[in-house]
Amino acid sequence: MVRGASSHFSMRGTDLDSYYPLALGVLQNFDFLIGDALRLEDRALLRAIPRYGGGPGVELELRRRPKGVDIHVLVVPSEDLPGDPGVFLMRQGAFVGLRSDAASDTLMKDLLPALRRDDMQRTRDPRFVRTPTNIPEWIFFNMTGGSVTWFLATVLATVGAAYLLFWAPEGAYRTNNLLVAGLLMIIAPWFGGIFSRTAARGFVAGFVTVALPAAVYTVSALGWGLGGLYRAPGVEAIDVFLVMFQGGAAILVPVVLGFLSGIPATIAGIVGGRLFPIRMKRARSSEPI
Repeated sequence: MVRGASSHFSMRGTDLDSYYPLALGVLQNFDFLIGDALRLEDRALLRAIPRYGGGPGVELELRRRPKGVDIHVLVVPSEDLPGDPGVFLMRQGAFVGLRSDAASDTLMKDLLPALRRDDMQRTRDPRFVRTPTNIPEWIFFNMTGGSVTWFLATVLATVGAAYLLFWAPEGAYRTNNLLVAGLLMIIAPWFGGIFSRTAARGFVAGFVTVALPAAVYTVSALGWGLGGLYRAPGVEAIDVFLVMFQGGAAILVPVVLGFLSGIPATIAGIVGGRLFPIRMKRARSSEPI
């Protein structure tokens, strides 16, 4: 049974050809000499022996992967390393039943951070970044950091507000102006905002939730088109602004309603962020295999 320490991890965003010389440099910085090396198309194996005599030695196996490189590290006393060329403990199943060794454990703890350095990752050319760096990613609804939840909640809230205005069945509630105003201007924006989980996203959700259906309602109520959507009695929460904005100025009614509904949605976004904090995906230099 072999004494020593072992570890394995993956370097995302790099490749075997660029990582190989950097791994050599790490070993040389730790005063190791390369005793043997084997390069294959999809992997490489290295054996490093102490430059100044006794102490643990190192074997590395680097495996090419579609999205990075898998690194297997084996640290054992140098006297246990094979002396024959092309023979590696890794290929003999040394990882199975490995006994702990204090000196090997210590070297492993020092060696891993150097092998997993952040600067070993490929840097992305800024010209190929999908979105400008000065604009938040969520503006473009990128599918990270809660954007999916925010987008779906906004769509559902907008559909709910449109249903309330145009397609909900007749009933006593339609003459209850306070109830309709609360559902349209508070409840629907609050739903979209709380699942947005930030103040800025909440405001956008609340604005869109009310402004879009209100724009259709305004066009129908003024007789500019979509005549089949207007229902009597009208929605007083919108009609009161139609009286204030006459003629072409009525186009501002959806904007005003959107800003007003953005207030409760913003508050909901703050509350949602406290209840369900967004965990943005961060770039990591390495991930477990």
